[in-house]
Amino acid sequence: MGNKARERKRRITKGILAAALTLTIYSGGCLDKKALFTLYFVVLLDVAGQGILIPALTTLIIDPTNGFLPAATSAATRNFYFGLITGSFFFCWFLGATMIASYSDKVGRKKALVICLIGSVLGYVLTIIGIYIQSIILLVLGRIVAGFTAGSQSVSQAAIIDISTDENRTENLGRLVAALAAGLAFGPIVGGIFSDQAIWSELNVTVPVYIITACLLLNLVLLLKYFEDVRETEGNFALNPLSAFSELAEAVKTRAIRNISIVFFACVLSMTLFYIYATVYLFRKFEFTTLGNSVAMLVIGVGMAIGSGYLIKPLSDRFTPERIVSGALMVMALFQGLFLLSGNEYFAVASLLPFVMGYGIAYTNCLSIFSDAVSEDKQGWVMGISISLFTFAGGIVSIIGEGLMDIFLQLPFLLSIAGMITASILAISLKIIQPYKASPRTKNGCH
Repeated sequence: MGNKARERKRRITKGILAAALTLTIYSGGCLDKKALFTLYFVVLLDVAGQGILIPALTTLIIDPTNGFLPAATSAATRNFYFGLITGSFFFCWFLGATMIASYSDKVGRKKALVICLIGSVLGYVLTIIGIYIQSIILLVLGRIVAGFTAGSQSVSQAAIIDISTDENRTENLGRLVAALAAGLAFGPIVGGIFSDQAIWSELNVTVPVYIITACLLLNLVLLLKYFEDVRETEGNFALNPLSAFSELAEAVKTRAIRNISIVFFACVLSMTLFYIYATVYLFRKFEFTTLGNSVAMLVIGVGMAIGSGYLIKPLSDRFTPERIVSGALMVMALFQGLFLLSGNEYFAVASLLPFVMGYGIAYTNCLSIFSDAVSEDKQGWVMGISISLFTFAGGIVSIIGEGLMDIFLQLPFLLSIAGMITASILAISLKIIQPYKASPRTKNGCH
């Protein structure tokens, strides 16, 4: 890569990262900004870590020239190892998300987030050691530890709800989703730049892992210093790794949760079908390089930040939540269709912006509907349910998605469009808004 190309890459990635971070940090409202920033940072790093580690593992495991595995290792064996490492994380994330979230209801958000951050650090340390000693077992163990303690998104969502009022809850959740979007931008930038030996020969795939580990330790310090729980806790909780199944069964039995869960699951399943295989599609159709796909992922991050951080409030002032969810899903279906029909790579990438803006809007409103359906002492539990549904969808897509593309390149995306249209119709036809009858939240928030 020439000097001009490297400089252009740096300018593009820095500019889009700056936009994503600005949208997140400077939309903080009037709550305690240090506490809010700490929660936003938790979510940003959680998503960024996945964006850093998955490409690194792809290079280590799949690339036969890397040297991590013997050169004679078959493609089938490499695919098995890669699936084992990534699949173990998603499976343990599914098991741990609801457990950690319910734990936060009992003992407090701060203690639960400390566990999540310590678990993430330990998981990355095991991963770094595994890379250096070339151990598949340690890589899997690192992903298992990180997966079981990857409940920070649901706990952070519940913490935001704790310090919000009924009037600003959806808006504050939107900013949290914007932080998630910034993580989508931050991860590819850190992973791409700090592992690129064309920039500096000493860089490698472990450097971004060191960076995210250091950021997590910083986040832990900020959490201990600036964040405090605002609700009383009971203090007793029995840890049960299999609670995800019983909690989902309880959610299915509860009509107020069941209906929104159906719509939410259809939404995240459809989005995951698109997100995981969008870069493969861009590579096969337009021969996108790593830089091109990184820019596409950054556009997705910026679009989510705009949708969840800036469009939530004006839409909420004019429309009911179910109509916002339904309309946003239809917008997603429309622009994904334009993405598929596009014969021009620039138009294809541009169509991603309104597409993911729609997702940020739909996702945030679904979280708000989940929150509104239960009492204040069950906020962690219901946010854990939402993350369990998300991780369950991710597991399904990981198993079937590659086979779908082998049948027909556009098939995952056509199924995604069909799912979004179905979810849009269900958002109106099902009674997804069934608020819990309680006094309005007025504590620690803006009016």
